[in-house]
Parts: sequence; C-alpha cells; structure tokens
Amino acid sequence: MKLRDYQEELVTNIKQSILKGNRSIIVQSPPRSGKTVVMAHIAKGATDKGNKVLFFSHRKEINEQVKNTFKLNGVNLNLVTIDGVQTLVRKLDKLDKPEIILIDEAHHSKANSYIKIINHFQNALKLLFTGTPVRLNGDGFDDIADNLILGKTVKWLQEHGNIAPFKYYAPSMIDTSKLKKRGGEFTKDSIDESMKSVIYGDVIKHYKELADGKQAIVYTHNIKSAEQVADEFNRNGYKAIAISGKTHKSERNSAMQEFRDGKLTIMVNCELFTEGIDLPNVDVCIMLRPTQSLSLYLQFAMRPLNPRKDKTAIIIDHVANVERFGLPNMDRDWTLSGTETKKQKAKIGEPTTRTCDMCFATYWSVERLCPLCGHQNEITERELEEIKEARLEEIKEEKQLRLTAKVKKYRKPSDCQNMEELTEYRKQRGYKPGWQYHVAKELKFIY
Repeated sequence: MKLRDYQEELVTNIKQSILKGNRSIIVQSPPRSGKTVVMAHIAKGATDKGNKVLFFSHRKEINEQVKNTFKLNGVNLNLVTIDGVQTLVRKLDKLDKPEIILIDEAHHSKANSYIKIINHFQNALKLLFTGTPVRLNGDGFDDIADNLILGKTVKWLQEHGNIAPFKYYAPSMIDTSKLKKRGGEFTKDSIDESMKSVIYGDVIKHYKELADGKQAIVYTHNIKSAEQVADEFNRNGYKAIAISGKTHKSERNSAMQEFRDGKLTIMVNCELFTEGIDLPNVDVCIMLRPTQSLSLYLQFAMRPLNPRKDKTAIIIDHVANVERFGLPNMDRDWTLSGTETKKQKAKIGEPTTRTCDMCFATYWSVERLCPLCGHQNEITERELEEIKEARLEEIKEEKQLRLTAKVKKYRKPSDCQNMEELTEYRKQRGYKPGWQYHVAKELKFIY
C-alpha cells in the first residue's frame, strides 16, 4: 500500500528524529489520517532487515485491525508480536526482545501497565502514535518521550481531500449543570441524572431532519440508553442495533459486517468504536455521551470523516461537547509537556463557536449569518466580550510591534523618550534591570 504524501513526510520526520539520537518518540497525527498504514510501513522496513517488532494497544479490535493491515502491507508477521497490554504484562520475561516497539492510541501510555512494558525493553526504539498527545488530566509525555513529531492538522487534511468536510449541529438535549467530574471525567451517575430529561424521540426527529437514511454511529454512555435509542430507531422504520463491550464477539463482528455491507443503518454503541476501528462508510455521528476527554471527543466527532466523492459528513452533538472542545478542525497547540493543551486555550483572537437558533448548525461565532440556513443570529454578551478581548489583544500586539521597530533605530539610551522605550531598549540589547534603573535615574525618568 503506497503512502500518501503527508504520510511519507511523517515517516521522514520520524527517521530524522531517530538520527538525532531520540529513542522514544511521540508521533501525533489526527484520527482518520491513517496512522496504522504508517506503522505498517515502518514495521515492514524493520522486519525486512530481520528486526523484531512489538505492537500493543489496550483493545482487541485495534490489535486485530493492525494485524490485518500489517499482513496486507507485506510485514513479516513471524518477526512481529501483536497483543493486548494486560496479556503482555503477564508474560514479559517470555518475550523476545524487540528492536522496535509500536504503540497505538498512545495517550494511554502513562498507565502503569504501559510503563511496565516500556521500561522492560529499555534498549528498544519506541514510537508512540496518537491523535491527541495529552492525558485526561492535561499531563504531557515529556517524562517518557524525547521528541514530539506533529502530523498535518485536521484543517490541512480537509483542504487536501484526505478527510471529509462536515456539517456540525448541536441541538443540546441535556442539563449540563448536573454533570459532575471524578478523575477528570464525568461520572456515570451524573450523566444519568443529566440525561433524565432526554426524549429519545427527539434524537430520531433531528436525525430525520439532518441526515435521513445515512448510516450513523451513535455514542451513548451506558448499555440501557444504547438499547433504548436502538429501539426508538427501529420503531421509526430504521434498521438499528445496540452493541457494547458485553456483546458477544461474533455478534459484534456480524453487526459490523452488516454495517459495512449497507444492510444496517444505525449502529448504537456504548464503549466501542472509539479508537482504531475502521468503518469507512459512516456518514453520521450522533453524540449522546458527554465527555471531558479531548481524545474521546475527537474520536467521536471524526468517526464519519473518511472521505468519499461528494461526501459531507454530519455530526449531531446532543450533549454540548463542542462547547468544551470547539469544532474538530480547530487548530490545537500540541506540546510534549502538555501544558498548553491542558488549558485548551484557543489562539489569540481565535473565535469560539456558536449554535444557530434556527437550525442548530454550529459554526465560528465571528459569522453573524448561519452558513447553512442563512438565519441572522444575535451576538450574545459573551461573544461581544470575546470580540472586545480579541481586539484589545490585537491593539496590544500592534502597539508592541511599533515600539520594537521605533526603539531598534535608537543608537544610545538617551534617545529613549520615556520608561517604556527604555525598557524595550534594555530588552533588545540584553541588559539587566539594574542597568535600566541607573540609566532611568540619569535620564530623570525616575527620582
């Protein structure tokens, strides 16, 4: 399987990082960008040279998909171990020492079981792949990785046709004030409480209006709600099934095959299809599970973004996840330390999102007219405040640029006309604050 240009670029950047001496590397690339194919390419190169490869993740479904992709790409599976984290932890001493370790969904890799495996093979090259290099608590990976390699952004992938464009609708149906957190994520009890007011018939209503007949994955927070949603879809004439981690493997596989064959329209699930599963014909994502995890949110929202000619994916967010994380194609500042990502701050002047009062489409708040239905939405007080703050920041930046340019022309401290200019003069020349104090007294800026 030939790599796409951006995947080849990712492989080149990995090789360059290795040549610089890095032995534990986080490789960031968004969901739906083909990380498994990149790993297969690396594994083939390694096994062609007789090197052993260890791959592991926390889900059987991911491991099975990786095995199939490796096989399709000509990887010598006799030199590859593919297994689950918990299984490997129990038999570490019996494993052959790998030259390369590949980890998928590596935002989980700071869990004790992952660390135990990583530490057991100190000399192996470790490549940790993830779409979101940040833990739920905001921590980064600078304690287990030497380098972070960034793939292309979601926006870039969309602009170049590698993932589908989307329309995002957010007709919220839950009472978010009742959501409570423990360990960084919403508790199941509080989700139950917030979902009490949900009328599942309204889920069907919005689906009919926005995506009627398109194949959809629905994410729910527990098995009971998954079954209720599936029943409601079936009552309304759509072929739907509810599956979960407790559904027998053969039944899950059968449902997935029916979905791939187009015989099943709605797949409602709990705790499945969040990571690493390939279902290329999903056109719609319906979110009925609120989350505090950016990783989980992007897995949900980007599930239907596999590209197809003339396809526009539909994302229906009933639980206000977009208010916590912004749109899936928002630019994000990934760092190895995780600090910036933890705060999840938008870039200076970057707008937030708003939901149309008329059609529930979600779009950047700088637009007054809804891009989908044309309705003119009123600017809220919060948006006005954000616009003011962004403009103030722009004014500050413009002022600083003018000051920097002006002081750069000064030949001596006495050219400075005030304390602000003297401060800039000192910074440009790398002088210490004590120098500025004495000069300011000489120039009578202070007494």
